[in-house]
Amino acid sequence: MNEQPENTDRVDPSVTVENDNESLAAENAELRQAVRMSEARELLTGSLRSAGANSPELLFEAVKGQIQFADDGTPANSAAILDLLKRKYPEQFVREIPAVSIDGGAGRIVHPPLTREALAKMSPAEIARLDWAAVSSVLKNG
Repeated sequence: MNEQPENTDRVDPSVTVENDNESLAAENAELRQAVRMSEARELLTGSLRSAGANSPELLFEAVKGQIQFADDGTPANSAAILDLLKRKYPEQFVREIPAVSIDGGAGRIVHPPLTREALAKMSPAEIARLDWAAVSSVLKNG
């Protein structure tokens, strides 16, 4: 009567090791792919910046599914991707020179101070075009 029921929930140790190896191999492959993609991001965004792209990270996101890798893990079609992006999104490679603002330089032109001597040399028409407050200030204060 000292018999104990046999445990039927036991797992074969060889199956457990095999499952662990498979999950580790899958995780290793996933990490290798993440490293390759990170290196591809650095390479392609650098190439895009050199080509004058306005938003290299955005452009990379648009084509990251199209990257083909060589045996050594480097992108094999980076030149083709760069050409594709230039054709598909030409506005991303335009370097616009900002237009001069309408008030650019405002206040930088310094007019010589108005003096009695300067007023004496002016015609009545020239004096009429001046700011009357400035003219009356010069006449009052000398």
